[in-house]
Amino acid sequence: MRWLIDSDVLIEGERENPAFLPWLESQDEVATADIVRGEFLLGVYAIGDAAKRQRGELFYRNRIRGLASLSCEVADYEAAARMAGEARRTGKGTPSLADGLIAAIALRAGAAVATRNTKDFKAMGCPCANPLEDLSS
Repeated sequence: MRWLIDSDVLIEGERENPAFLPWLESQDEVATADIVRGEFLLGVYAIGDAAKRQRGELFYRNRIRGLASLSCEVADYEAAARMAGEARRTGKGTPSLADGLIAAIALRAGAAVATRNTKDFKAMGCPCANPLEDLSS
């Protein structure tokens, strides 16, 4: 299966969740997206503790920077707003615009989203799974 890794799964990797590396290393096709990279780095640079910030920067350089990136197209923004808006309007979830963009990219690319936030991605009709939960069960 082709996976687009969401920032919350990458954060778990940075926090040394024991399920992260075995899952990542067992996959044939993983990628992320530039919006995910931005979300991860925003969190890193917002951390007040310098040692934790450096650990996040190192994880980014060693694990995230080298991942393939699924491209974003102009039409993905319209799809993102529609999917996220419909999920909110129908009460199925509360995805952000960034979540909608990740879902739009994944759907167009034929990928599933590896995320801990499965509720919002399912609410947008996007294939997804929490690989860290699925491994530990």
